[in-house]
Amino acid sequence: MTKSLEEEAKKFARQKRKPVKIKELTPRLYLAGQAMCGFIATGRQPWRMEEIRKASFDWADYMLEDDT
Repeated sequence: MTKSLEEEAKKFARQKRKPVKIKELTPRLYLAGQAMCGFIATGRQPWRMEEIRKASFDWADYMLEDDT
């Protein structure tokens, strides 16, 4: 029942795997990430994860509003 490491590696390499779908980085996600970095970096108040996420996306949506 013992396999050599080389045999195990060859078996693993032959396996068919589905490629991982990469989620596209939209301008909204980018801006939310930047806002989140700012909130975390200030460290002025304790944040819950839900609060940081909501505030970050609120700022991203605000930045993407078309005010023309």
